[in-house]
Amino acid sequence: MLKRIDLFLPPNVSQYGVLHHFTHKLHEALQRLGVSSRILVAQHDNPKPFLTELFQDAPDCTLSFNGLLPDEDGRFFADLIRIPHVAFVIDSPNTFVSLANSPFTVITSVDQNGVEFFKGVNAKHVLFVPHGVEKTLSFDPKDQERNFDVSMLSSCIDYEAIFEEWKQNYPKPLLEVLEEAAQTALTDNNKSVVQAFVGAMDKKMSQGAPLDPNTIDFIEILDQLEMYIRGKERVELVKSIKDAKVHIFGSSAPTTSWKKQLQGQKNVEFHDGVSFEQALQIMQKSKIVLNSCAWIKRGTHERTLSGLAAGALVLTSRNPYMEEHFSDGKDILFYSYKDLSKVNDQVNRYLHDENLRKAVAHAGRENTMHHHTWDIRASQLVKELDPIIREIRVAKT
Repeated sequence: MLKRIDLFLPPNVSQYGVLHHFTHKLHEALQRLGVSSRILVAQHDNPKPFLTELFQDAPDCTLSFNGLLPDEDGRFFADLIRIPHVAFVIDSPNTFVSLANSPFTVITSVDQNGVEFFKGVNAKHVLFVPHGVEKTLSFDPKDQERNFDVSMLSSCIDYEAIFEEWKQNYPKPLLEVLEEAAQTALTDNNKSVVQAFVGAMDKKMSQGAPLDPNTIDFIEILDQLEMYIRGKERVELVKSIKDAKVHIFGSSAPTTSWKKQLQGQKNVEFHDGVSFEQALQIMQKSKIVLNSCAWIKRGTHERTLSGLAAGALVLTSRNPYMEEHFSDGKDILFYSYKDLSKVNDQVNRYLHDENLRKAVAHAGRENTMHHHTWDIRASQLVKELDPIIREIRVAKT
């Protein structure tokens, strides 16, 4: 069994700060598991203390959320120091395709489709490790007042501006491919963004459309497509709620804001973006938490698990992984993009029946705390990593 895993704290801190939060919570879970763990911080202008601490007591492997990408010369830190590194990827795999080029990097994905993506670009060591939640996240049901009927914690994305850029920059056949791929990714609960795009491309080319795959920047296209469906689904989800008061906590996009996108919808109250710690407090004060994640098709999202652990009833997008681990109406609520017309009645039912809402929320929390904590993920990770790290060690000698 692995004896030491050192975690690298991400160098950049966003307002949301979720990567730092995950780093600390996985570190605590590893220690409870009996695996020695340190959190190491590298200063860009003074890396010597970081390197000294790392090499004085070298770990079996290192880990960082979203991994360590290569430098401008294409070199990976793990390959240079010859210590295996676990890239715990929680964002879209498109951005991290270069990780497949590092023999000392083990990639994990929170989506089983992400695992297939990395294997498709010849990554040697890939694992499926879903999101987790800290076992200490709780709430006091006696003192807790849930002041927010419905809350949503998401940044604003100008999906309409993305579509306008497509119309300006891409030929008509490629625009039609993107339109079809977006519709498929939104409405098909099984198909990933990559699968939707490839399917639409194949269909259009079989019809004789003048499309040359060699001229297409697939990574850029997939990033744009994913951002488009993220933004569109978020807006359409909120628009589907006509009666209940919805509180949106999220930063504006450079070209628009939530207020502009939902202009005229009087049941929505807008708030600035918050940190992840503040988001957890908001979830603890929410009756229902909305979570839009159309880009994750065979996995889960941190807001789903955190909302459930915080005692809220979570309404999230349906996908096969979630349906395998949770039951609609028993410990969670699911919606499908193609059936958004049902969401308003769904929300009203659980807001008007407090006992039912509390019962489902309680079951969701129980499920989450028994099966989806960072402690569970840490145990799985160590077990699956052990033979891989031994294989890398043999290969490097």
